[in-house]
Amino acid sequence: MADRAPGVSAISGEEKGGVRLSARVAQVSDTGRRRHNNQDCHLVLPFDDQGVPQDGAVGAAGVGLGRLLLVVADGMGGHFRGEVASRMCVENISKELTTQFQTFTNGQPEDYGENLKKAVEGAHKAVFAYAQSCADNLTMGTTCSAMLMHGARAEMAQVGDSRCYLFREGKLSILTQDQTIGNQLRSRGEDARNVDPQIREMLIQAVGAQSDIEVVVSSTDLEPQDLLLICCDGLYKVVSEADIVATMESEIGLQERAQQLVNRANENGGPDNITVILAEIGQADSAS
Repeated sequence: MADRAPGVSAISGEEKGGVRLSARVAQVSDTGRRRHNNQDCHLVLPFDDQGVPQDGAVGAAGVGLGRLLLVVADGMGGHFRGEVASRMCVENISKELTTQFQTFTNGQPEDYGENLKKAVEGAHKAVFAYAQSCADNLTMGTTCSAMLMHGARAEMAQVGDSRCYLFREGKLSILTQDQTIGNQLRSRGEDARNVDPQIREMLIQAVGAQSDIEVVVSSTDLEPQDLLLICCDGLYKVVSEADIVATMESEIGLQERAQQLVNRANENGGPDNITVILAEIGQADSAS
């Protein structure tokens, strides 16, 4: 039985050039065809303008002013309790951000990217400490791609190789970079083609898998009609960018598009768990 977590939510934000932006979100997570359990974990969590999490907002419209947190964590296959690592990662990011937001008297942090980075670092410490407390200190870890949308911007924090994409005006752009041995070699000016493909794809870090990590933070401006995709490698390693673009451009509903991406991955063998979050940026109603 596939694991699915559908839902559409909406959140309105600050103005961009006199236009208030909003976001609608759809989410799907699936075990895939070759795995026995789903080690992915994901989160869609709106905050109100005071930094209070909005419970039960999934499926609602017009959540109101605030921020929106989207997270995809992919527990490391072949390691000890990857599903525990991914769940702990997501839960701790949510907890850490909630605590941070509620410490600001006016509810507006000065640096959202730094807030998000600290939340991921806190989650890493929690997962690593838990792993160390287990018998034989067995390794457990998870990737993490977290996006915090506020007003007309999105901050991203990444560890591992889950990805964030932006689809705008027919073009699909990757907003994150896979933290793999291959990319590390390329950044040093070395030819990664001389390395075995399986080694090239190995992660150089993961949440909870080693004592220290370096959370990579980036950001992007948002515009109406933007479509954001946060996903694990179970999608992009088996679904081509051309197929992703075709699905993004299709005129079916947002939830249907998220499901179609997962279906494409399963049609191509579904070798891994598949998790997809889509966020569609629009113009908020003046009354919201």
